[in-house]
Amino acid sequence: MIKIKKGLDLPMVGAPAPELDVAPTPRAVALLGPDYVGLRPTMQVQEGDAVRLGQVLFEDKKTPGVFYTAPASGTVSAIHRGHQRMFESLVIDVAPEGPEHEAIRFPFHDVAALASLPREDVVRTLIESGLWTALRTRPFSKVPAPDAEPAAVFVNVMDTHPLGFDPQPVLDEGADDFAAGLDVLARLAPTVYVCHAPGTRLPAARASQVRTEAFDGPHPAGLTGTHMHYLLPAGRHRQVWSLNYQDVIAIGRLFTTGQLDLTRVVALAGPSVRKPRLMRTRIGVDLSELTRGELHPGTHRIVSGSVLSGRTASDRLGFLGRYHQHVSVLPEGHDRAFLGWLSLGTDRFSAMRIYLSQFMGGKRFVMNTSTNGSPRAMVPIGAYEKVMPLDILPTQ
Repeated sequence: MIKIKKGLDLPMVGAPAPELDVAPTPRAVALLGPDYVGLRPTMQVQEGDAVRLGQVLFEDKKTPGVFYTAPASGTVSAIHRGHQRMFESLVIDVAPEGPEHEAIRFPFHDVAALASLPREDVVRTLIESGLWTALRTRPFSKVPAPDAEPAAVFVNVMDTHPLGFDPQPVLDEGADDFAAGLDVLARLAPTVYVCHAPGTRLPAARASQVRTEAFDGPHPAGLTGTHMHYLLPAGRHRQVWSLNYQDVIAIGRLFTTGQLDLTRVVALAGPSVRKPRLMRTRIGVDLSELTRGELHPGTHRIVSGSVLSGRTASDRLGFLGRYHQHVSVLPEGHDRAFLGWLSLGTDRFSAMRIYLSQFMGGKRFVMNTSTNGSPRAMVPIGAYEKVMPLDILPTQ
């Protein structure tokens, strides 16, 4: 086990309860341009076209041969572009289930045959289904090229983000598919690292290339970048890939059933949420619809992803991101505290331990979107180094 000592866990109100609810079928889903670094799509559909789950929507000009597929059956209602025609989102109005909206089926195999599949067949099925885009490269965090070969694949089975959740219930439910997904990933790289928290019960891996590594400590102990830093750092001449455990389950299900499963369990959490809990929904779901009736009165900001690394979900980008497993909702920090700098801080958190709240062990705080002033430079006083567990110079 690798123990991380440096880091910071934000004591925020609104952590999700372990109960899992199923969200209603969404009326709209979307593919979002900001999810994919450097994406330049060549559209194969237009507004008004009917599409099926798994149908190709566009190909990436920058990475020929990589296809992006429909996350649901329905009708393409909008293709949004921004400044200099940068792709923002492709929105699909979800159709009710029926024979005319049947999902595309893909080749599937017996579990025993997965360990001997040709690599070319694995790559082809992942690309045709769109699940190839679940993989991201380090460095640069891009979708890998079809002919690229990584030094290793990292599977993240832990979550130390603020308002994160224990992956064990999701893992237990999809244990067989997770094991099958690892067999498939073992055909892509010489080593597959499965990184998890201590005590996590993992399905037994059949492939000899699979290695399990436990990480413990405060955030960012659960980040894939931290795992790579300690196990196999990426570099200019050494590319490694990563994906999360829910996508591994989806890959295993695809190769054993031929069905594309784009459901996603997310944490609907934060100080603004009435009942923080886990929700089973779909990748790309409309977050204004998912959070309707779930928030306290007031003005709030919906964030797709973690409060530390997510993005504001509104207007054309108001949908769940491809790689996100959190829907965080915070109060907008419009109100200014009079002489707040003189506050004793019984209701405020500080990593520098300058408030009285440091003596209130275990207290959680209602945090909002305020930055408590204008943008300021990062002053090199050693504060960042105290929470940085990686062997880098964070303020240089």
